[in-house]
Amino acid sequence: MKYLQTYLKRISILLGMYTASRVFFYFNNIDNFTSATILEFIEGLRFDISALVYINIPIFLLLILPHNYKENKYYQKVTNWIFYTVNIPFIILNNMDIEYFKFTQKRTTTDFFQLIQLGSDAKNIIPQYLKDYWLITLFSFIQVWLLFKMKSIPKSKIRFDIKSTLNVVFSILIGAAIFIIGARGGLQLKPIKSINAGELSGSQNASLILNTPFSILHSFKNKGLKPYNYFNNEKLNKIYSPIHSGNVEALNKKNIVILILESYSKEFVGFYNNGNGYTPFLDSLMQYGLVFNNAYANGLKSIEALPAITASIPTLMNNPFITSQYAQNKFGSLASLLNKEGYNTSFYHGGNRGTMGFYSFSKKAGFTDYFGMEEYDNNFDFDGSWGIYDEPFMQYFYEGLNQKKEPFFSTLFTLSSHPPYTLPSDYKHDFEKIGIRETVKYTDFSLSQFFKNSKEEDWFKNTIFIITADHTSSVRFSEKYKHKTARIEIPLIIFSGDSSISGLNNNIVQQIDIMPTLLELINYNNKYFCFGKSMFSNHNWAISKLYNQYRLITPSAIITNKEEKYKSYSDKNLIKEIENNKNNILLLKSIKQTYNERMINNKLNYED
Repeated sequence: MKYLQTYLKRISILLGMYTASRVFFYFNNIDNFTSATILEFIEGLRFDISALVYINIPIFLLLILPHNYKENKYYQKVTNWIFYTVNIPFIILNNMDIEYFKFTQKRTTTDFFQLIQLGSDAKNIIPQYLKDYWLITLFSFIQVWLLFKMKSIPKSKIRFDIKSTLNVVFSILIGAAIFIIGARGGLQLKPIKSINAGELSGSQNASLILNTPFSILHSFKNKGLKPYNYFNNEKLNKIYSPIHSGNVEALNKKNIVILILESYSKEFVGFYNNGNGYTPFLDSLMQYGLVFNNAYANGLKSIEALPAITASIPTLMNNPFITSQYAQNKFGSLASLLNKEGYNTSFYHGGNRGTMGFYSFSKKAGFTDYFGMEEYDNNFDFDGSWGIYDEPFMQYFYEGLNQKKEPFFSTLFTLSSHPPYTLPSDYKHDFEKIGIRETVKYTDFSLSQFFKNSKEEDWFKNTIFIITADHTSSVRFSEKYKHKTARIEIPLIIFSGDSSISGLNNNIVQQIDIMPTLLELINYNNKYFCFGKSMFSNHNWAISKLYNQYRLITPSAIITNKEEKYKSYSDKNLIKEIENNKNNILLLKSIKQTYNERMINNKLNYED
């Protein structure tokens, strides 16, 4: 019984730590949980208990099962160190999400480890995280210290008289009952899963109810996408088809340049906000380009943006496409299609080759050339965390374009406006020290220098530029951008060097629409596969999957779907529920079915 008490005492102390972490998590992300009450904290207890029971299975077995080895001091030391080894990493990961949630808007799952494995940035990023978020580091240190202060395992020899035997049996039975009920999260029919978070209080607070260890443990056994069978093939293709017809006109071999700006929220761009922003150059450029007022990201991460923008592949699943089991599927992209038309194709990113799998994806997508920190080969311009500062790397990009044979297609991904928001020492005096806004201004300045140089070149007038963001920033300043949909609202501009494309467009567009739009603009004349649609078409919607929930944005409503429950809202904060429109539901179902079917069956290419 003493050993059972020891086990329960340790679980109780850990439960207190997890609760303290949830309180910290709540106050650090309070804008995301405005409707939260004490109910979320109570509901979260069973998820905490479930995670702790699973994590401490070795300790349960070592303390509960009857044997006299428990008396051995080495056995006790090993038991204690196993306890520390299995619990400390999860304590740290749980606390990491206090800040990391701002960037992902979900509890961390196993895709985090897959992301780390893609590159060597961790050695720079982790120390920087510990420094920048020192309060979380201190909080974690205190919790780990308390763990080591726990009392040792009591000494109590096993006896084999009737009373002692009954006591042992009773302890095992009680312990087993506690284990089973705790692991299942209660006495309900099925064990709890992540999707059950918020059943009592509302799904909008699911991330507050969950804890990171639970999310990680349950994502290990994630299965692949499940097939949907809402429609037969004929009806499915009538509602939504990813097969696009080519243009009958002759191919217009204009150069294409895509500029993907790190964490560039729509909120930061003055053009969208009556001049109140931090992007004077971009604002001026937008006066002469085609500006989309209702543009959306297809995800919340850079690793989700790249497939969406360059290959029209959204992340309509729990893991980013690049780290998913479907990453080895064959797929077409702007690069692979344009290669066949004689284009020189290249991808530029100032980070090292392993960053977020960009190098591997670019090669699989068909980009002929890749240029990163290794190719730049000048550590003087290294920001100490992610890669080369934007201004020198954009100059490097400009020089690279000058050397390319036309027509060319090239994509640049910036990085300076990513935390920890560092600037070159030469520029710090030029920009107000205001965190991300400071680096947004710096990236805008870098853009101005790139365009200043590029417009003097012969290739400039024959070039179509796309300027957009990979995703929004985790930081929101204006009340205007604190509604739920604002988390994926991004700037999107088409600028032509010959000034042939300009105006304002109010269609609902998204990152996956960039590929078909560009192919339309150059009169691409072959059939091809992509999930998006032309921004100039009559198809007016945007799709994403956030917080384990599909979200379809249309002019008339925002439709959400989780576990086959469809709800429609007339407002961006998803409060004013309205009657579902049949056509919207049909469209969402057809996108879901097409996406899963194509992913499962490796059919992301056009086939005759």
